[in-house]
Amino acid sequence: MLGTPPPSESNDGPHHWYSAGQGYAEGWAMSEPDEQRSFTEACLHGVRARLCGDIDALDGYLPPHVAELARRIAGVLKVPQSATA
Repeated sequence: MLGTPPPSESNDGPHHWYSAGQGYAEGWAMSEPDEQRSFTEACLHGVRARLCGDIDALDGYLPPHVAELARRIAGVLKVPQSATA
């Protein structure tokens, strides 16, 4: 698949697997979003946004549903206080 021409369409088996591999490499094989992965990603981004104080930046680089959840997570977190010795 790396730099080689695809098999001819008349050769059904190899052409099918070549097409499936191309699609997987391009990311369409996972067309359904994994909810656990989205939730975990939102949690991590929410924590980071709260710690950095940059909650508004979430909309710039996350899919809308993940950004909304990250914003909600960041909203319920408290800003850490520095420990006094």
